Amino acid sequence: MRILALICAFLLLGAPSAHAGGWAVTYLDPVPSIQTSVTHTVGYWVLQHGTHPYSGDLGKTGLRFKSGADSREFVGVALGQPAHYAVTFTLPAGSYEVFGVQGMFQEHPLGTLTVPGTFQIKPPDPQMVQGAPEGPWKEIAPPLAKPAVAPAAAVVPAPEPDSPAPVWLVGLVVVAAAGLFVVLRKKLRPAARR
Repeated sequence: MRILALICAFLLLGAPSAHAGGWAVTYLDPVPSIQTSVTHTVGYWVLQHGTHPYSGDLGKTGLRFKSGADSREFVGVALGQPAHYAVTFTLPAGSYEVFGVQGMFQEHPLGTLTVPGTFQIKPPDPQMVQGAPEGPWKEIAPPLAKPAVAPAAAVVPAPEPDSPAPVWLVGLVVVAAAGLFVVLRKKLRPAARR
């Protein structure tokens, strides 16, 4: 019994604080369409409990893209605002699951990305966003007012310009109208002579 108690105490003391009630949520800044083999820079926020910057050294952050057995991680750099980062990446065509790499916290599932195409953002679990948004933000702030971020603008092909009707079609309409006129005129003439 003492051995079991010692093992439990060791496991509890050895557990990192990130797993003892600590978690974070990653939010993406608005993202343009992602193209194949083009370098893209994306901003993102890592907020503890989904509402505020972590007060200690968070560690390495970034984005991870998984496609089957293929996993690509891109490390971010801190920007001027607390908890705000940017990451630069290039991806080949394909479909990816996207995760926020959050330093000492577990990865946060963000949604999916089809290249070429757009991110399909999965809104964070409401239970992961606890408390009122707080932070020293001014002009640039995380998208906390609406955590259910809509996907970025979809790639919609430009409509084809209207081309004029072919000449033969216009001629056919003119001939048909003239023929109808002749037929109606013949039918109406005999009625008028009587």
